[in-house]
Amino acid sequence: MVSGFMMMLIYHKKALIDWYTGIIMILSVASGSFLGGFISAKISVTILKVTFSLLLLLSAFLISRKKKNLNIKFGPLLKRKCCDHEYNIPLLIVIPAVFLIGFIAGMVGISGGGLIVPLLIILGNMPMRLAFATNSIMVLFSATTGFIGRGLSVGIDWKFNIIMATFAAMGSLIGSHFSTKVKTENLKKIFVYVILIAAIWIIINIFI
Repeated sequence: MVSGFMMMLIYHKKALIDWYTGIIMILSVASGSFLGGFISAKISVTILKVTFSLLLLLSAFLISRKKKNLNIKFGPLLKRKCCDHEYNIPLLIVIPAVFLIGFIAGMVGISGGGLIVPLLIILGNMPMRLAFATNSIMVLFSATTGFIGRGLSVGIDWKFNIIMATFAAMGSLIGSHFSTKVKTENLKKIFVYVILIAAIWIIINIFI
């Protein structure tokens, strides 16, 4: 929640957020995240970790390809022009996918940004910087509803969360500020490495 809020402030200041697209996606990701967070206690932790790590590996593979955009024209397209870029988002594919990502992320207890960004880039042809920035809106709402759903289901360790939120806020402020100064190709490489490390770490923890 804190991370998403901080990133949203910085990216909004830099005029990189496609608010129209982000707002359309909010309801889908937020409802999926709340439902996932609420029923998380009823599902095996191992299943959740395996599912999410596999999705992260798939995202890393797709985003690292040279030809990353699929240019899908199925169903109604959300035709957008933002920050000197034009792109079309296939709503019948992206909205259900965002709901599913929110659902899985809510169960695992994270925001789901690691999957939403590749989705916007690969299926929606959205430029990487815009995808990162616009995703901050969905991170905020996905994390908030997932937090509420999980809190109602299993409770909240406030002391731990406040400490982590403080560091997340600092990291988000620094990261979102410097992301606009990094070349897009380098930003893509960093993102892929972070996704791979996260996936491998989750898999390792399954067997520890």
